Amino acid sequence: MKNRKRRISSVLVALVCLVVTTLTMAQKKAAEKTPSQPGALKRKPPLVEVVHAKVRDLTRDLQITGEVVANRSVAVAATKEGPITYCPWREGDRVGAGEKLVEIEREIHQAEVRTARAALAVARARLADLRAGARPEEIARAEAAVQKWQATLDEARKTYQRQAELSEKDFTSRQSVDQASERVSVAKAELAAAEQNLRMLKAGPTATEIAVQEAAVEEAAARVALAEAHLAECVIAAPFDAVVTAVHVRAGDLAVPRAPLVEMYAPDSLVIRFSVPERFSAGLRQGMKLEALLDAFPRQTFPGEVVRMYPLLEANMRTRTVEATLQTEAALMPHQFARLTLHLDTVKNAVTVSADAVLETPEGAHIVFVVEENKTVRRKVEIGIEQDRMVQVTDGLLPGERVVVTGNEMLKNGAPVRIAGGGGNQSRQAGGAERPGAFPGGAGERKPSASRGTPNAPESGR
Repeated sequence: MKNRKRRISSVLVALVCLVVTTLTMAQKKAAEKTPSQPGALKRKPPLVEVVHAKVRDLTRDLQITGEVVANRSVAVAATKEGPITYCPWREGDRVGAGEKLVEIEREIHQAEVRTARAALAVARARLADLRAGARPEEIARAEAAVQKWQATLDEARKTYQRQAELSEKDFTSRQSVDQASERVSVAKAELAAAEQNLRMLKAGPTATEIAVQEAAVEEAAARVALAEAHLAECVIAAPFDAVVTAVHVRAGDLAVPRAPLVEMYAPDSLVIRFSVPERFSAGLRQGMKLEALLDAFPRQTFPGEVVRMYPLLEANMRTRTVEATLQTEAALMPHQFARLTLHLDTVKNAVTVSADAVLETPEGAHIVFVVEENKTVRRKVEIGIEQDRMVQVTDGLLPGERVVVTGNEMLKNGAPVRIAGGGGNQSRQAGGAERPGAFPGGAGERKPSASRGTPNAPESGR
């Protein structure tokens, strides 16, 4: 047992010696390969690509989709029931405002109109006769009646006088005197009535009589208007210039109240309606410009402008409905699909760089690397809007300064660099075997800038 332990110990010692010897020889070989002078193998500065900051106009756009709709579209319906006698229209026909679309036959309403018109004519004739006053013949007849009763009264008085004298002498009875007195009273009453009638004929109708007859005329006219309105409901006319989109009946069909007969829309009321997300809704205004692409007209862009913004947000989607019209002629139809580019903001004379030049730090700040005398200067910048991958720099950069756009992922402030292509304005071509951004002895992973996907980048949404 003791001999076995000794053998194991000897083997372990031998292995340790072997390992130590191997490591010592490896260190000697490495030392022989290391040059005696420091800096004999210097690392080359990284190769970068730069561009000059430029001044240009930028526009912040919103990519959205919309639909062509008609602001004036109706489904014409009937208010009367009856057989249809006129409806020649088909889909695609154009009709003018006031043009007859459908006619329903209703003889009862025609008879009501004729009756009402006759009653109105009678009332008007009576009013005209009343206003004209008494005719000369009527006045002459009334005067003759007065004269007649005046003569009758005179004769009755004479008779009564004779009967009274005879009665005093007992030549006649008291009854004869009473009868003569009664005839005098009757003659007086008739004479008074005749005189009153004559005065009325000469004076003409009173204001009350004329007013009553005028009211009768107005009542008759109202009955005519009511009958004509019932009859007019049997003829349905186009409310505006329109294009027929659907016809649900033909001549001979039975019209039913409130059932749609013909559908149509006004071509001049076509607009593009779309929805804007809530975060952009407050900045909308009439007259904002946009471009529209329609699937019906490929490879054509139509300029347009905003003409209406709804005063509230859609409750479920939290979007604001907007309407726009095109500024060039286009054969639009309802429900066409439109792809829109809405210009939200425009900045004049903005200092801009490529979006590749802007990096975001872990703290959320934005930086660029400016090349000065072949060394990098780390600059903190403030950015604005972005268009076509060109970012507005509102602070921290001057026009014309050279900014690193490729190879800036692992740069540090003050680091020497080599500029691809000799440092021209746009050095994006391959200038040799070395790739911009490659570091001798290693490579870094590029960190995307906040400007690529920040709220300042072009938005899209329905």
